[in-house]
Amino acid sequence: MIRSKSFKLLIILLFVSVFSYGQFFGSGSHTMGDVFHSQCCLLGKYKITFSPAVFYSKITYQKQPGEYVDYQRNGFNFNISYKFYKEFQVRFNFYADFNQNKLKPKWLSNMYYAVGNYNWRNKTFSYGYENYQPNRFDGSYDFFENMKRGFFFVSYNYYLLGDFISPVKLDETTQVYFSPFIRYFYEYTDRTGTRVLGHHKVVPGLNARYVIWHNFYVEGGVYAYWPVKSKMPWDPDFTYGFGYFDWRSFRLNFSYGNWVANRFPWNGKEMKNDFTNGIFTFSYQVIW
Repeated sequence: MIRSKSFKLLIILLFVSVFSYGQFFGSGSHTMGDVFHSQCCLLGKYKITFSPAVFYSKITYQKQPGEYVDYQRNGFNFNISYKFYKEFQVRFNFYADFNQNKLKPKWLSNMYYAVGNYNWRNKTFSYGYENYQPNRFDGSYDFFENMKRGFFFVSYNYYLLGDFISPVKLDETTQVYFSPFIRYFYEYTDRTGTRVLGHHKVVPGLNARYVIWHNFYVEGGVYAYWPVKSKMPWDPDFTYGFGYFDWRSFRLNFSYGNWVANRFPWNGKEMKNDFTNGIFTFSYQVIW
């Protein structure tokens, strides 16, 4: 039943995407972008972004010493962001799980949120506050306590290829993005978000994305931790991912990302995880 729901939703998203591109209807057909153009229903203002999605991931956790559990998480998530002044935005990400069984970790979040200046342009800074704690609607976690456990960040955008025509560019989307960043946690906890382990955690790092061709990309990041003792078993040395992303409205995107406990060979690995613990996502984007 759960797989059936996921499959039906995916088929709907694929159908809408095909319609929006008009790829299979001949050159004289109208795409959704033609019908709902920037003069219709206030579209084209680039203030609000909706992005419904289906996702799948495997969460491996230690139920008790020596006993690992693989929880297959799949469901629906809804991203929404509102640009209220220039590049200043508030962002929310809501999750609804299809699986509801005894293996589901009680610390999985129903909501992530962020507020800040998110500037995508070359040679610009972004900064703000983000919270990926176990924010839940069932009252099992204190929302205001969790606010202390988010992080403040500053990052910088740099386009390696610039805007000029280059022989290494396969098309107009080809680009290499670098984004050094630093994050500050006032307070950090154990993985369940219930026990405070310390204060004043600083995480510097570097993210990079290579858009190869027609919005297909690979990406990665490296991280450091100060003080060293603040590095938790689930904190990664590096992250990686790939996918397809078209920022325009009425586009179907997909991604894979692995952000948990990836360690370099010379560093000890305390958690059991591999490629299958990444998150696969199919999303559809509408920009208002």
